[in-house]
Amino acid sequence: MPFAFKRGRAAADERLAELEATVAAIHRSQAVIEFQLDGTILTANTNFLKTVGYSLDEIRGRHHSMFADPDFARSDEYKQFWLNLGRGEFFAGKFQRQGKGGVEIWIQGAYNPVFDAAGKPCKVIKFCTDITQAEQERMANEALRRTEAEQGAVVLTLADNLKRLAGGDLTADITAAFDGRFASIKSDYNAALQSLRQAMTEIGHSTQGVHNGSNEITTASEDLSKRTEQQAAALEETAAALDEITATVRRSAEGARAASTAASTTRQEVTRSGEIMRDAIAAMGEIEQSSGKIGQIIGVIDEIAFQTNLLALNAGVEAARAGEAGRGFAVVAQEVRALAQRSAEAAKEIKTLIANSSAQVGRGAKLVGDTGHSLTGIVDRIAEIDTLISEIAQSAHEQSSGLNQVNTAINQMDQVTQRNAAMVEEATAAAACLRNEASSLAELVSRFETGRPLEQVPSRPAPAQRPAAENPVAAAQTRIAQSFRPGGGVAVGQDWEEF
Repeated sequence: MPFAFKRGRAAADERLAELEATVAAIHRSQAVIEFQLDGTILTANTNFLKTVGYSLDEIRGRHHSMFADPDFARSDEYKQFWLNLGRGEFFAGKFQRQGKGGVEIWIQGAYNPVFDAAGKPCKVIKFCTDITQAEQERMANEALRRTEAEQGAVVLTLADNLKRLAGGDLTADITAAFDGRFASIKSDYNAALQSLRQAMTEIGHSTQGVHNGSNEITTASEDLSKRTEQQAAALEETAAALDEITATVRRSAEGARAASTAASTTRQEVTRSGEIMRDAIAAMGEIEQSSGKIGQIIGVIDEIAFQTNLLALNAGVEAARAGEAGRGFAVVAQEVRALAQRSAEAAKEIKTLIANSSAQVGRGAKLVGDTGHSLTGIVDRIAEIDTLISEIAQSAHEQSSGLNQVNTAINQMDQVTQRNAAMVEEATAAAACLRNEASSLAELVSRFETGRPLEQVPSRPAPAQRPAAENPVAAAQTRIAQSFRPGGGVAVGQDWEEF
């Protein structure tokens, strides 16, 4: 019995030593940690402490949840995990844990419930190996493979859609699912394609509008070019007619100036004639006064002849009384009487002539007076005519200056109109070029498929040809040309009224 006991004791010691060696081997190669059934940490070996980065004092007495993700530690799954371990269930697998400072750790191990002599779980021992590096490499490789697969799918999808886009199909939206960072590529591509589609659609519509507008511009420019050429021709003719008018008005102004000078000279001559007529009237008055005085003298002579006749008669009577003594005296008295009678007759004739002369001088004085009054009226009228002719000459001079300015302005307008005609021709050519470019652009835009037909912008009808309005410049030019053409039959008074 003692020998058997010793041999049994030796076998037990050997078995214990083997177990201790096994445990030591496990501790050398494995990370080991022991927990109570509720997850409270009891102890941990050096390998485990190195793996999590804690010291034994930092983890002893704390719960296993310090190594788990906080969200997972609060989950029902984590609570059920420890309840199952407390019932003696075994768990093995790959676990993600957190070391000191939140460092991510991956371990491969097993949670082993330890049973007492009664077969009840008394604690939990975890044997694990640090596989963080391998797991990270695996995850990186998997991520790389997924990335490559995603990139391949993205590249294929993009290639297919870009091929459709290169063919002008603007409806080649990406409908495949892009995950992660490729989702932004999908959204950006679709947004860019949508913007391009909208832009091409608007460009198509705008192209139609540009084409229609260029057609209208071309038509309007051609019409404007024709009307501008006609206007330029009419303006050139008007400028020529205005040159003739200016020359005619200049000659009229010179004639009016000469007429004013002649009227002034005539006024001076008529004024001098009036003064001479006044002197003649005064002389006629003096002649009339002299005729009156001569009549008075003739009356005295007539009285003297009458008295001489009486004296001769008395002398004859006295001679007859004297008889023969007085006969010679009677002859003398008779001769004196005859001489007195002839003197009386001559005085009567002279008186008659003087009376006739006085009457004629009176009529002449009256006529000269009337002539003086007429000359005074003529002087006043000539003065008025001189004033009017001076005003006409001044107006003609001002009109000549104004017509010179108008002529200069018309010539400038003619030059501007000629330049405008050239610019209109250039604008017409540019509009035709724009129409051609719009047609080319419409043809280019039509190559793209936008998913909906481009609406044809209705072209507005060309403006109806309205009858040409009467050109006032041309009408005035025609009227003026007819007025100044020889034999035009325009009265001078009408001309001055028009001016």
